[in-house]
Amino acid sequence: MEIKRIESYNMPLDRPANNYIVSFEGEKYLIDAGASQNTIIDIDKIDYILITHSHWDHTFGISGVRGKKICMSRETYDEIVNERFIENTERIAKAFGYNSNSLPKYASGIMNSMISYYNKVRKALDQNDIIMTDECKPIQEGLVSYMKCYGHSYDHVCYIIKNHLFPGDNILPGGNITLLDFFEYNKSMINLYSRNDWDYIHPGHGPEIKRNESVTWLSDTITGKIRRLLTLISFINHEWTPADKILFKLYRNLNDLLIFVAARSMLGYLLSLESLKLVEINKKQNPWLIRKLQG
Repeated sequence: MEIKRIESYNMPLDRPANNYIVSFEGEKYLIDAGASQNTIIDIDKIDYILITHSHWDHTFGISGVRGKKICMSRETYDEIVNERFIENTERIAKAFGYNSNSLPKYASGIMNSMISYYNKVRKALDQNDIIMTDECKPIQEGLVSYMKCYGHSYDHVCYIIKNHLFPGDNILPGGNITLLDFFEYNKSMINLYSRNDWDYIHPGHGPEIKRNESVTWLSDTITGKIRRLLTLISFINHEWTPADKILFKLYRNLNDLLIFVAARSMLGYLLSLESLKLVEINKKQNPWLIRKLQG
């Protein structure tokens, strides 16, 4: 088995994205497609492209590909085809008091870039053979296994080939992961680490490491998220408070790109607290209004 890591970069990424060429049992798999149309090398030699999740920095390379077999989950396919990336981005804007016509210049630039990437990916799906994960030949033959790893996104899967794990964005250095659902993420990671069929990790960003080393990464992530979640709930009282005011209490001294990332993270925390019935969110307002539930 041979694994080659490829780094790709594109605006507005703050660090390179990884994708991997895996040679195994006479076939070549590409795990994720990277953040650039020029990411994929030796495309003619690739038998299958396996996508972990729909985020543009893992799928944009598809826009430069024609006639290949691309395996992805039904949820990932729906995210791309039904343009949920636009809905999700606009929801972030609305939650913090903006709409698509009133975004600050930095935010509108970021949004327009990402929408452009996603639109190119969506069009490319018609020019390739899209296969759902359960119907993907290497998975049916047992050469590749996968499991659902929700939390970072609602469509995320992790792949295992031999004893090598490809977790996408679920296990990253420095705890720098945005989560849509903190509690779903914890459940996914417990299920993932309960498996004994992997020893090495090839993450979506950052260096490749051994399983025992990754525990520190995961611990840093969960500890940091709990700290942020506790800080957030301490800023919320029983009076309705606009989400944008809480955002700049929770995150201070951020540059333009990180404000956008922070807003997405805080949305995930709020929805996690809402699922626990600890806060109430008035999503009809712009910005959203938040208050702590009585009790």
